Amino acid sequence: MKKKALSIVLAGTMALSMTAVSAVSVSAEELAPGGFGTLGEYTPNTGVKTNKLMFAMPGAWQNDTTKDAKCGGAAGIYWWSGYDTPDDKAGGHGWPGYKSVQVAEEGVSNLWAIDVPTYGNGEKGDATQIIWNNYLDGGMETDPVKNPFYAASTQTIDTPGQFYDRSENSVDKDNIDHPYYTYVIKYAYQKFLSDAGVPGMADLDFTSNTFWVDANKLCAAYLGEDYDSLDNDAKTFQVDVVFDGLDVDFKTIFGDKYGPNFFNEDLVPDALMYGLAFTFNNMVYVVDFDVSKMNLSPVSKKLGFGGDFYFYYGGGEYGSWPTKELNEEMKTKLGEDKVASGSFITGEYITKTMAELMKEYEEYHKDDPTDPPTTAPSTTVPSPSQDATSSTSSTSSGSTTANNSNGAVATGQVSMIVILLVVIAAGIGVVVFTRKKTEK
Repeated sequence: MKKKALSIVLAGTMALSMTAVSAVSVSAEELAPGGFGTLGEYTPNTGVKTNKLMFAMPGAWQNDTTKDAKCGGAAGIYWWSGYDTPDDKAGGHGWPGYKSVQVAEEGVSNLWAIDVPTYGNGEKGDATQIIWNNYLDGGMETDPVKNPFYAASTQTIDTPGQFYDRSENSVDKDNIDHPYYTYVIKYAYQKFLSDAGVPGMADLDFTSNTFWVDANKLCAAYLGEDYDSLDNDAKTFQVDVVFDGLDVDFKTIFGDKYGPNFFNEDLVPDALMYGLAFTFNNMVYVVDFDVSKMNLSPVSKKLGFGGDFYFYYGGGEYGSWPTKELNEEMKTKLGEDKVASGSFITGEYITKTMAELMKEYEEYHKDDPTDPPTTAPSTTVPSPSQDATSSTSSTSSGSTTANNSNGAVATGQVSMIVILLVVIAAGIGVVVFTRKKTEK
């Protein structure tokens, strides 16, 4: 069986993203001011498939400006490709995107949700990368008197908007960018392949770095293949050859809420990647406040934030396994360092301020031999790092570079020259990769 992995490389460099977004050049005397988001809530066009994505708004992202009735403390979301992009909706400059809707849950006031075009809309229709923000357009003017929105605005880097998959994260090694979900995916493979009768599968350690090699050897033997005589590509796909033939119900191990999120890409027509994957439907994005993973923009002098999607259990609690019970079980089995868990309605996630985070950042880097790590500020249409051979390339699978270290907040204006350069660079960056799988 052959699969094509088509990775559309959204080219461009951080040098390009050091300016902000606009369709016309802007002189230093005419720096664009910021403002509140104007698009409002998102209503999908007829026939557009969506997933509900949630965002936990940090206390540090709230300020006097975001508390204005025009913003209402809401989370904003932006995507630059696929159906119903904010730019298409606005007829041009669509930053900071659509306004999310507050989730009505007792005791939880900082949870926001929005439907986003997801996998299954065809070649154009997927919002493969998204950016969460606090629904403010920072503009270009940095003078706080002329433009209070610049300092008040903040955002995440571009992050996957569709799903995580086994795909390229996988073959004989773990996904170092999203290690929690490497365990979830390997656990599912082991469970279903063991239930299918693959000898020795139940005895493997799915947390081992050799799991994929060991599992492929067992599946090759189950299929009557001589593993050592297979070519390198075929060796990596033996687990999928067996898995493709199984009729699995993910609810049996991952529960009714998140079981439906899991699917086998090999069984989806025209799938661009392969193997087990899960969407972010009803999952919550939580911002990472680990100062060791933050970066400081040399231009805006603002902190850059990343984070990740987690399974949401209610009451502000989240984790890296689809059910709270399984999350607690895995803490005991694997160790707490290999399982994520937390609450976004208590503690520092709510109480910590941006000034405190900056102070912690500076304290963390005070003994550095050089200035603290910095990155160029990302724009409203940032160019994600692209490596189509990596588990975290920006492909249709929605994988991306580790989103726990990123550039700083977008300002919302960029010159026409930059746009033209990005378009030219993007035309160079289309790479097609073909990988093989062995027929059963």
